Amino acid sequence: MNGFYGSAFGNILGTLYFLLFQCVGVLYIKRIFPEKGLLFHLLTGSVSGSVLLQWIPALFAFFFGFSMTAHIMALLFVVICLVLLYVFYHPATAVSSTAPTKDYRQLLRRNYAFLLLAGGTFVLFCILLSTHTILPKDDGLHVGQCTYGDLQMHLGIITSIANQQTFPPYYSISPWDRLCYPFLCDSISSSIYLFGASLRYAYMLPMYFAFFQVITEFYAIADVLFHDRAKSLTAWVLFFYNGGLGFVYFIDWSREGGYKFSDIFTGYYTTPTNLVDRNIRWVNIIADMLLPQRATLFGYAVLFCAIWLLLRAIRNGEKECFLPAGILAGALPMIHTHSFVAILILSACWMLLCLYRSVPHNTSPVAHPGAVLLGCFVTCMILLEILNESSAAVAPVLLFRFGILVAASLVLYGLSLLYRCFSGKSTNNDTLQKFLTTWGVFFGVLLLLALPQLLEWTFGQTTQSGFLLGHFNWGNQGDTYLWFYLKNWGAILLWFVPAMIHCKKEDFDVMSGAFLLWFVVEIISFTPNTYDNNKLLYITYIFVCCLSADYGIDFLRSLKKASSRYLCMIGMVFLCTFSAVLTLCREVISDYTAYSSAQVEAAAFVEQNTSPTSRFLTNNRHVNEIAALAGRNVLNGAGTFLAMHGLYHTEYHEDFRTIYETPAVSADLIRTYDIDYIEVSSWERASYAVDENYFRSAWPCIFDNGEIQIYQINP
Repeated sequence: MNGFYGSAFGNILGTLYFLLFQCVGVLYIKRIFPEKGLLFHLLTGSVSGSVLLQWIPALFAFFFGFSMTAHIMALLFVVICLVLLYVFYHPATAVSSTAPTKDYRQLLRRNYAFLLLAGGTFVLFCILLSTHTILPKDDGLHVGQCTYGDLQMHLGIITSIANQQTFPPYYSISPWDRLCYPFLCDSISSSIYLFGASLRYAYMLPMYFAFFQVITEFYAIADVLFHDRAKSLTAWVLFFYNGGLGFVYFIDWSREGGYKFSDIFTGYYTTPTNLVDRNIRWVNIIADMLLPQRATLFGYAVLFCAIWLLLRAIRNGEKECFLPAGILAGALPMIHTHSFVAILILSACWMLLCLYRSVPHNTSPVAHPGAVLLGCFVTCMILLEILNESSAAVAPVLLFRFGILVAASLVLYGLSLLYRCFSGKSTNNDTLQKFLTTWGVFFGVLLLLALPQLLEWTFGQTTQSGFLLGHFNWGNQGDTYLWFYLKNWGAILLWFVPAMIHCKKEDFDVMSGAFLLWFVVEIISFTPNTYDNNKLLYITYIFVCCLSADYGIDFLRSLKKASSRYLCMIGMVFLCTFSAVLTLCREVISDYTAYSSAQVEAAAFVEQNTSPTSRFLTNNRHVNEIAALAGRNVLNGAGTFLAMHGLYHTEYHEDFRTIYETPAVSADLIRTYDIDYIEVSSWERASYAVDENYFRSAWPCIFDNGEIQIYQINP
């Protein structure tokens, strides 16, 4: 390794290692599913390659640490398995005789509109990722608005895993706590960084692939639902350029205390999709989710693919898709736990509906089941809102118990359906075999892969305070329930409400899973940060956008005058996307210094001259160069990160203050915390009354660039 600057040769090696796993993934899928088309092979194969790179080196790291040895063993393992697959596995279905070049031409010709729009969006993402990821400038390393926060935590995980090579890893900003955060979204970059790539390059490379996977998978999901390119493309635009009516707050209404239009481009998080003091909380998914939040990006890349495969299995009867969907879903807990929860809820609901459809019923079907579902959901939410306002003290407990009651009821109902299906009284004899070879395979593989992760990491973290609590309406901070969604989701509701009223039976089945997930989001908070529930709600929003596009395009086609169609289309596109466009423009021009030149110099010295597992004492800033750039352990980690993981040890703060302000009487504390180095900079001077005279007289200063001094405590 060459430090966080890396080298050109290291970038090449890291890229080759990454691309080898991508190729292996594609070859696996092509061999196992030869009859599938080019899109299936490339998309599912690319996602599989990423999952292999996240998981296989990690499995070998249990025995060899997160070392070069583990990575070489991992590569040999997947290559040997690939060779054995091609030698011994001969698929029953013949390989398609269509020439590859013809497949490519058909794919490009059929989806040229999507490729143009997705290509432009991908270029925008690449530009933002480049300018927002520790971009070197004269005064230090720069980031953008949306990456000023979370980026620093992810950099710390990447560098600490690669440098310290301890596995399972610990938090570098809380070194006495195991890293139970889903770290595989970062270890994929740690693998590239380990080969000598620069930290910036290792961070960005897999994100390019993950983002293109996500935007392609959404289009593929919509295509399975509609087989209509106009509807699929419309749903795609509604989802990735999501934005409500937040832009209205930036129109000059000549009232004191309002916002100016220019505030969008000059303020910090004063955008039409993220304006907290006006309760605009439905952020644009590109600017505030996929770009800064790596776990969400990599989780969605796997989740969207699993949903696509499940829908192909359910809607198209492709039973062979249950197995890869189960494998991908089972890999999710330590890539992105929220995505795992989402696929678990969606698939459970869809399985229940499949069982329900297979059992004869004496009751006549409801005329408009979508209208009933929407009406019941809204009524339930309004009643819960009244309960939450009238019994604020007990509402969290009641909400959580209500959620448990609903879950238990669904489980019992599912068991009753299983009994009716397999008792032989209501179905034929092959029902059990059909269930076991479809949903049985999916859930069997999912649980087999997911349970070890849940037991090893996830369940331990959920015992911390703030996890799994009752909470109503995830991000709402003062508005009524309906008004909150009206101004946050905006004009898309003009299509979604009538779409639900008139939805077809097969669409109702899909939307039932989406509504169940939405219901869970509204009553249970999965982390101390209730806002994080939006990571689940975006999965519901996939189907909201798809169903809305289905209705909207049919409505536009029903208009006889072309002028009316164009006017309605332009109006809806403007209302649904204008806030998102403004937010993305703000991100393009945003520029903040994350690490000064002095901090970068100090981090480089630390990485080259200290042990990878050494412990540093600093203040609790989140832009901590020792943790993020050098990958060393920092005792006083940022509460903005740790509190969201239920790990913020406030009881230690006074001890750290004592060490800085009265070091002469802190020898016992220094031994207790096993401190190797203490940093003194403008950050520490602003937080503590540092006794620098004692520091200079008691310990050797091994680094001093005028701004930052590092003292060695344990020679």
